[in-house]
Amino acid sequence: MLTPPPPTDSKKADRDSPVAAALKCACNLMEQRIISSPKDMMGILFFGTERSKFTSEDGDRAGAGYPHCYLFTDLDIPAAEDVRSLKDLARGENEEQILVPSKGERIIMSNVLFCANQIFTTKAANFGSRRLFIITDNDDPHANDKQAKSAAAVRAKDLFDLGVTVELFPIIRGDGKFDIGKFYDVSARRSM
Repeated sequence: MLTPPPPTDSKKADRDSPVAAALKCACNLMEQRIISSPKDMMGILFFGTERSKFTSEDGDRAGAGYPHCYLFTDLDIPAAEDVRSLKDLARGENEEQILVPSKGERIIMSNVLFCANQIFTTKAANFGSRRLFIITDNDDPHANDKQAKSAAAVRAKDLFDLGVTVELFPIIRGDGKFDIGKFYDVSARRSM
């Protein structure tokens, strides 16, 4: 998702990598929310990263419990500094190398969903509307692992029970397809 599309002469063609495009969208949304709904909280959690970072309830920053999850912006009312940091990251101006993909280790979606659950539980326990946007190009993160799929389904149900709406934004590369039924389709998951 970090690779930009091939060059083209079309003026309407995308020039950004899927990650850069998603970051720009998040930045625009954050700017709009600051103006139109100044009490809305937002956060940015990356998954599939080499580095891990999470803030626990006692303020300790660690990633051991959530490998390959990087809490870039904790769930809070966004400030100008948050927007600036996100813009810098979208332009590739962040020196920390946050967006380096994990090497060789698979991403466990139940960990990602549990991490999101912890953030919502500790930071927005009394909010009426909570949404989690998942942006990914992997339509089947646990292709051959029924146990991992089942664990992710349990964590997704935990989010649902908490009142969180999970919205998927699939990234399609070239002429490829994103088969939502492999992993993300709730009706298909019930038949497992």
